[in-house]
Formats: sequence, structure tokens, C-alpha cells
Amino acid sequence: MIEYLPMITEMLESLYDVTSCAVTQYSRVFAFRVDLRLPTWIDAEADGFTNITISKFFESLKAKIRHNRARASEMAAYAHDTKVRYFWAREVGDWGRVHYHCTILLNANAYNWLGNFRSAGENMATRVFAAWASALGVPVDQAKELVHFPENPAFLLRREDPGSIAEFFHRASYMCKAATKHSGYGHHGYSSSRG
Repeated sequence: MIEYLPMITEMLESLYDVTSCAVTQYSRVFAFRVDLRLPTWIDAEADGFTNITISKFFESLKAKIRHNRARASEMAAYAHDTKVRYFWAREVGDWGRVHYHCTILLNANAYNWLGNFRSAGENMATRVFAAWASALGVPVDQAKELVHFPENPAFLLRREDPGSIAEFFHRASYMCKAATKHSGYGHHGYSSSRG
């Protein structure tokens, strides 16, 4: 996204690697973007806050997806599994508040939409809300206010359609902009799943 130049090359390469791994493993990949904010009561000074909360979020989300896939395999003779791949970037916004931009990539044969954000039922959006609540140690209703899905957050990447992959990468590259990144304080400014 040239309007957000300069970009951080290492971040772009990491995002590209995660995307390539997902499309190599699955012919169709469901990817979505989500922003996770910290509540104002957490002391999130840029030079003193570690990334433990985002690590807890991904562990919780992966556990929820594993549980869902196990239930699905009990109910159907063949239920598709998925590896949870992700990329996140830490930013410091106005007033020095830390937030995370995240991209999550899944097997589209297992998941292919976020679901109704207001639903009380289980869907991918409600799993995200619950995982952020778990990471923060707050009720889900409180965590919902801190989760933001940007406009048009979901993508279907198809291995045979390079245009679908390019469109996703173009939109996701926003996370790799140099502006609002804060590094050099003993924490990582971004990370991604391995393999």
C-alpha cells in the first residue's frame, strides 16, 4: 500500500512467508484481519509492556479451534482440520496506547466466514472475542469493545488464483508500515506462526 510508505521489509517478508505456507498447504485459505486493543487500565507504556497478552490470545484461539475441530470430527465422518497461521504487528497509537494488527489464515474447507459479530452462538468472530477476553482476563462483553474488525476483513485465497492472493497481500501489507511502530525496548514489533 504505497500510501503508507515506508514499509518494513522484514515484516513484509514474514507476512509473505506465512501466506505462502498457508496457500501451499491448502488450495483455499480463509484469511481475516482483526485489530486488538488493550484496555486503558493496563499499563501499556511502549517501553515497559511485553507481548505476553498477544501470545496468550493466539494460544487461546488455537485451543478454541482445536476444540471445535475435535467436536466436528465427532459429528461427521470426515471433518477438515486446519493449522492456525498468523501474523501480527504491534503499534503504538495516539496517546501512547499499544494495539495489535493481526491476520489469521485457516483452511477454507474448515472455516470460510467470520459469522455474525452479535451472535451468541459459536462462530469465528465469537472465538476471537473469547480468546481476547481470555488473554486479558476480562469478561467477553468487555473484550468485545476492544476488538475491531476493519471494513471487509475477510478474504478467500485460492492457490489457482494469484489475483486473490495479491489482493489479500496488498491489504495486509498495511500492517507492515513503519509509521507507529515502536522498537528498541526489548519487545518484538511483530511476529508470525512458524511453518
